Amino acid sequence: MKRLLILVPLAGAAIWVSVALATPGTGTKSTIMSIGTLNGDVAFNTGLPVTAKGLIWGTKHYSVDQLPEFLLARRAEGVTSLGDWLNLHPAVSAAFGLVPIGLLHSPEIVTQAVSFAPGAVSGWHTHPGFLVSTELTGTLTKYGTDCSSQAYNPGQSWTETAANTFMVKNETNAAASDIVTFVVPGGTPTTGLRIDESQPSTCSK
Repeated sequence: MKRLLILVPLAGAAIWVSVALATPGTGTKSTIMSIGTLNGDVAFNTGLPVTAKGLIWGTKHYSVDQLPEFLLARRAEGVTSLGDWLNLHPAVSAAFGLVPIGLLHSPEIVTQAVSFAPGAVSGWHTHPGFLVSTELTGTLTKYGTDCSSQAYNPGQSWTETAANTFMVKNETNAAASDIVTFVVPGGTPTTGLRIDESQPSTCSK
């Protein structure tokens, strides 16, 4: 089976507390351009923070340097492919200081065009799997839950994974647009491409 490795930049960890209400967007219009299924696997950096502090599994605590012992214990439990097992448990990889790789089997590839009116805001949200966004027109600013921001102009791209909540705003007086490619678990409905999240207390945007 074909396997494609996608390296998605690892975002810094953000610790936040949210209020109860979700934050839907305003002033945006999304149009699905295409939907396809990839005949193969996609491995990608999930964006989980790499803690490298070890973990507690059952009743035993494993330090980072006890990764071989931990994997041998999984082998004794009947795990035949330790690499695939780690890909299915990216949080375990991160706890041992490894890149937290996720694996999608025959994912769906969805392309979506999004337009932003002046002052439009996406609202705080996450996405399953991962995405790549490329700015087409205008300027859009992406905010993280720690209120860090990055502006993107035509021809610039950025990525996000399910590990990070974020928001996109058009803070200009001109319309803006981007094209987004989602790589999501097979069978994900188009209504499940976006998951609304609540307003983080660490950012008032």
